[in-house]
Amino acid sequence: GGAAVAAVVYSSCRPLRCHEGASGFAQLDKLWATIQARKAEGDSSKSWTARLLKAGPEKCAQKVGEEATEVAIEAACRRHEGVVKESADLLFHLFVLWASMGVEPREVLAELARREGLSGVVEKAARPKS
Repeated sequence: GGAAVAAVVYSSCRPLRCHEGASGFAQLDKLWATIQARKAEGDSSKSWTARLLKAGPEKCAQKVGEEATEVAIEAACRRHEGVVKESADLLFHLFVLWASMGVEPREVLAELARREGLSGVVEKAARPKS
């Protein structure tokens, strides 16, 4: 009846949450699984991911820095498509860096959960001074 139609209309009009649909966290899970597979295979002659991992965390960190800079440049130039594309590169290289360091996504998500509900100003002030 009417309730079912209203539910369909509502679900098609509301914003897609990042964990829903093919473009959500499932895609990031798939990316992580692919990176882990390339790490296990270790064939740097056929895989860019394996090449980066073989080069070590320093090279992976360099790539994260490069991609982050490219995202910032695209944003400063107000190029939406560029931000989207460079953000994809940044996420990929960040995941490769995590893999090179033995960091699991669940660790990062746990840190985000720990910070949830904290004021950013309070959280930053609580960080150790270096």
